[in-house]
Amino acid sequence: MPNIKLRPLCRSIDWPGACIETVVQEKPREAAELNFEPWKPYISIGMKYFSVVALALFVALTRASSSDYSENVLQGIKGVGLNVLPLTMRSNRLDFDTAMLGEHASHKLEDLQVPILTGTELDRVPGRPFLEIGVNIAHAQGPSHLYTVSLRLREMAALERPTRRSVSMALSTWERESMGVANRPEAILETVDRMLTLFSEEFHKSNTEE
Repeated sequence: MPNIKLRPLCRSIDWPGACIETVVQEKPREAAELNFEPWKPYISIGMKYFSVVALALFVALTRASSSDYSENVLQGIKGVGLNVLPLTMRSNRLDFDTAMLGEHASHKLEDLQVPILTGTELDRVPGRPFLEIGVNIAHAQGPSHLYTVSLRLREMAALERPTRRSVSMALSTWERESMGVANRPEAILETVDRMLTLFSEEFHKSNTEE
């Protein structure tokens, strides 16, 4: 049964002091509520995409995208080794692997005229400088993938504080990071190219002024 109530409607302007009663049919509470049932699939997809984006932004914000090191940190480096970290791939929809990344980076550094040193050559170079490339990929929605690319120059350095014996480790002396959305491997490799180009420009500038 519908819930019918009489409500007074006062018109004090037209008829001062006079009120008439009007019939108002109130809808049951449950019927007046919004029905989200048809939108649930879209809400679910939206929340999933938002969660992935939020996670990626968190990773990007907790890792510095640029370095605060001295502009002359690359001075005196004659060449670098190359180390490609194991690929973090959370998708089976993108044809991308560590071997592809390593080969592409090697060719790009050669094009940029940045000497790539072998392990034997690195052993004879102070600091044993090497570039470290890391790529993380996660499926977002449809063909879209979120990715991060990190490029670091690592060198052997010793702690200055007094210790019983000398302690040295490979520390990052130059680094850049980038993130984006891609639906094909070429887009990720283009980001790698831009970062290697940035390193090359600073590398040549530092050593030209030497």
